[in-house]
Order: sequence, then structure tokens, then C-alpha cells
Amino acid sequence: MQTPIRIIEKSRPMRYIPLTEEEKGKILKEIGVSSFEELICAIPEEIRVKNDLNLPQAVCEEELLEKVYNIAKKNANFFEMKPLVGAGAYRHYVPEVVKSVMARSEFYTAYTPYQPEVSQGTLQTMFEVQTHLSRLTGMDVVVPSLYDGASATAEAVLMAMRLTHKNKIMLGALLHPHYKETIKTYTAPHDVEIMEIPFENYLTDINELERNLDDNVACVIIQNPNFLGGIERMKAISDVVHKKQALMIETVTESLSLAILTSGRENGIDMFTGEAQSFGMELNFGGPYNGFLATKNEFIRQLPGRIAGETVDIEGKRAFVMTLRAREQDIKREKATSNICTNHALNLFAIDAYLSLMGKEGLYELALLNAKSAHYLREGLISTGRFNGFAYPFFNEFVIKAKDPVEKVSEKLLQNSLIPPLRLSELFPSMENALLFAVTEIFSREDLDRIIDIFKEGV
Repeated sequence: MQTPIRIIEKSRPMRYIPLTEEEKGKILKEIGVSSFEELICAIPEEIRVKNDLNLPQAVCEEELLEKVYNIAKKNANFFEMKPLVGAGAYRHYVPEVVKSVMARSEFYTAYTPYQPEVSQGTLQTMFEVQTHLSRLTGMDVVVPSLYDGASATAEAVLMAMRLTHKNKIMLGALLHPHYKETIKTYTAPHDVEIMEIPFENYLTDINELERNLDDNVACVIIQNPNFLGGIERMKAISDVVHKKQALMIETVTESLSLAILTSGRENGIDMFTGEAQSFGMELNFGGPYNGFLATKNEFIRQLPGRIAGETVDIEGKRAFVMTLRAREQDIKREKATSNICTNHALNLFAIDAYLSLMGKEGLYELALLNAKSAHYLREGLISTGRFNGFAYPFFNEFVIKAKDPVEKVSEKLLQNSLIPPLRLSELFPSMENALLFAVTEIFSREDLDRIIDIFKEGV
């Protein structure tokens, strides 16, 4: 029997031109109104747009594309300009396989994976990222997906207040300024006293911490590496904090450092928060990124958000489920720990693909390369005679003071297709002519030598 041929009507493509008057009439009739004015009658007259919007005349597609292209040409080509600025967001090389995984259409969803029967892939990814981050931080349990590092740190502060029933918080002065502001916003509804711990020689002043620490302190938050790139003495700080029964929170913005620095468990940390942007995510104009919060088993029921758990189904096969969902949508509001409910699943796929691809050895070698490259550039810049530098332990960011005006230094770098480092005087008025350089693996040895040679010529 001959197979019948089915004729399929060709779908009508989306048109560039707007609706015709006839089409508008059909829509209004279907809605049940006689005119557009009748449709918007519920909108008060005083807030309606009365004046002409003065929009440009309509143009054809080709002309529109040309206009947009000419506007785009005014932008700098970011992929040709390598950034020497980090300060919480770092440009790392993202392998093509990570981009390929993220490009799969089935991963593009904002849906939170409540139903395990249709979300096994997403839940497994969450579980694997939890495992990666647990190994890197040394902590027992991890919430892998919060808005960003700043909100994760603020959530840890609220968690510490619930656990200790205390209302004094001590922040390291070298905690990222955006993290400080986020903590202040989160704690604004509470009766909280916030105190900053000063720094000396680009590291937290432990003596000042010990002098000001008292029995009312709920937690101490220290960034490591700190905002100036310095590697803090976390074990010594943690020991001081625990003498007063306060909780110790360590925060990281450059998560690649976790591959080479002492873990939170070894440092005696109670909560470990951070930003995982360095693990497979582009800069994305500042986001979205992916915060995480790790802690000890004993504090697990005070965690915000939710985690993925491993179990078996009715056939005994490995399966994953959402567990310990402690937000107000899931349990009684008075018992909820947080209303944070972001999924950020797509970023979790990036993290999982990146860390699985790099492996323990690869991540360590990359972190070592970052550290060596940063130290190489610092020494090279000082050798030009155009900069002064104070010696302190750092990872891949460092402070250096220019002998020339920083405006001229920045202009010189821009002329050579380099995005200049952060001017620290904008955040620390006393650090005049100080620059915060960040160096990652995107800079080759030849790139670093070229930067050094630029300043051998003077500014």
C-alpha cells in the first residue's frame, strides 16, 4: 500500500511590520472592546502618555541593521582588550566544552527542580557541584546556588545571628565593599551593631581584632584572599574568634584560590561563603554569577535555600531529590531561615562541567599559574622604576603604587588595548596612586613582558 503524502502548510514567519488595522480590530473584538481607548480605560488619565514620543521614522530591516552596527562599532572590542582589573569578577579562560554544555536547550529553564521525576539531570548537577565545593572548602555541606557571593555572605551573617542569639558583627575592612553593603542591607531590619576590623600592611590586623572582640559578637567575616589580594592568616584569626565563642565566616571572591590555599576545615572555619564565577563563567557584564554557602553538619538546619540529596527510587536505582528546603514557601513561615529562592541552574551546569573537566590536578596547576604570573608581573613593573610595591603574600591580585599619576597609567594601558587596574583611592582615600592589578591565565608570558615594556618607556 502506498504511503499517503501529508501536506503540511508552511508556517508563517514572524513579520517585521507591526499589526495592520484589520488585525488590531480582530484582537479588540476577541477581547470584547470596541477600541484601544476602551481597552486602557482602567489606566488613570493623569499617568497616560499624552505627548508625542518623538520616535524616529520607520526604516527597513537593512537600514536598521546598519544603524545598529554603526552604534556597536563605537564600543571597544572586549575580546581584544585584556582586563588587568579583578576586584571580585575575574576573566578566566572558559573551555569550549563548557560553552557547549551550557548551549544545550534543555538546560535553559528558570524552573526550580521541585519534581524529581522530571528533574534528575538538574538535581544531579546540583549534587555534583555540592560535592566539588565541599572538597574545595573542606566543609561538610554546601548550598551551591545563591544569588552571588555577596548575598551568600549576608545569609551566613543572618545564620550566625540565629545560631548565637547575638547581635554584634565584625567585618574585616578588606572585605569586598559590595559585600559590606549587602550585609548592611540584609541586617537593616535587625538591631545589629556592625564594626570594621582595621588592616595593616594589606592584611587584617589580628591584634586589633583581639582587642575589640567581646562576648556579644555573633560572627567575624574575613575575605581570603582579601580585597587587596592578600592571603590572610585564617587559622590564627579563627583561633582568636573562637576564644569568645563567636562564629568564624570565611569569604572568597576568587574561588580559583581554593585549589591552592588551606581549606576552611583546616582553618577551623564555621561557615564558608563565596562566589563561583571563576569556575566556568564569563564576566557577563557583572552577572548572573553563582554564590555558595558551606558549613558544618551541626549547622545544617539553619542553612538558607535548599540542597540536593542522593537516595534510591522504588526500583533501588540511584536518584536525586531536593531536601532540607527551609524557605518560607516550603515550611511554616516562622520556622523558615530565608526567602532566597534562586535556582541559577544554568550556572551550576557551567561550574559542574568546568570543575569536572579541570580535575584536582588541573585546577591546582591553573591556580599555580595564576599566582606565578601575578608575581612575575609585579616584580617586572617594580623593576621599571615607575612603581613602588609593598611585599605581602598574595594570590593573583596585588597592590602597587604608581610614581606617575594613575590617570596617565590608565591611559597608557588603554592605548595598548588593556583594561586598566582598579584605582584604589576611589574606595580607600588614603591609598593615593595605588592600583589593584589582577592577573589570570588569559595573559601569556609575552603579554606580561609587553605590559612591563610599556612602562620601561615611561608614561
